[in-house]
Amino acid sequence: MMKKVLAAPSFIIIILIFIFGCKEVPPFIDYSIKGIGLRDTTYMNVTVPPANNTVIFMEDLTGVRCNNCPKAALKIKEISVANPENVVAVAAYPWALKTLMDPYPGSEVLNTNEADDIFKNIYLSPSGIPGGGVNRKVFNGTSINTSISQWSGNADIIKVQESPVVIARELLKYDSISKKARIRVKVVFTKNYTEALNISVFLIESKILSKQLLPDLAGTIDDKYEHNHVLRKAVTSYNGIPLKIDAATTGNYLSGRTFEKDFEVILNERWKWNNCGFVILVNRFDDNSKEVLQASELNLK
Repeated sequence: MMKKVLAAPSFIIIILIFIFGCKEVPPFIDYSIKGIGLRDTTYMNVTVPPANNTVIFMEDLTGVRCNNCPKAALKIKEISVANPENVVAVAAYPWALKTLMDPYPGSEVLNTNEADDIFKNIYLSPSGIPGGGVNRKVFNGTSINTSISQWSGNADIIKVQESPVVIARELLKYDSISKKARIRVKVVFTKNYTEALNISVFLIESKILSKQLLPDLAGTIDDKYEHNHVLRKAVTSYNGIPLKIDAATTGNYLSGRTFEKDFEVILNERWKWNNCGFVILVNRFDDNSKEVLQASELNLK
């Protein structure tokens, strides 16, 4: 089940302060798409919000023909229960490992090219699944891709780390006729941060009932297995879009630096809108790191 992240009353107050109470000081740079109404601006805030700890972001590389993959889904559920309102998850179904990932004939296709991009370019094409990691961070090793047995311990490390950014988000509109959804995201730096960062936005769907090979010796296929946090579409590119201070500058963000961006997506007719939501990441994507510094989730319902 998808959860709304950081929904405590204190955080709601912080969001309201962001949206309605912050003051801008020059320069105010507007990259908005004229005539469409998609906001895209950056400026400095006089009032800097308090920092929050980092949300646990869990990325699950999975496939319907992988008998151990349901164990990864259970691990995500276990960590979510232990950390209520503080876990954001994405289940990525690539195409790369055909014997583990190909959809069953006549069943729901969960595979996406965006999941393939994540599998190949972030996790460097591991030879098996389940896999993935926590906040795309390297822990005690050399790979972002980690065993599911390590996820709980890594989540415990992440959740006590202070993030340099706070994410506020709101649903601007959803049109049930056109299937078009628009959201607004606000990213505020609570401390200085040097490295260049991106913002990534994904559309996910939960409660999808479809076939899945189960982890038993009989090779049982569950025709109505519940797939959750399924990556349906990357609204940005899979690796995100740069948070630019000006047309040529990313990185060297000062405390108070604020970005506001609108994102719009049209849902496929097959997707159940009331089970869909957005995952928002502020992440690095460079030769040294792909780490997610903060994550948030916004449900359509």
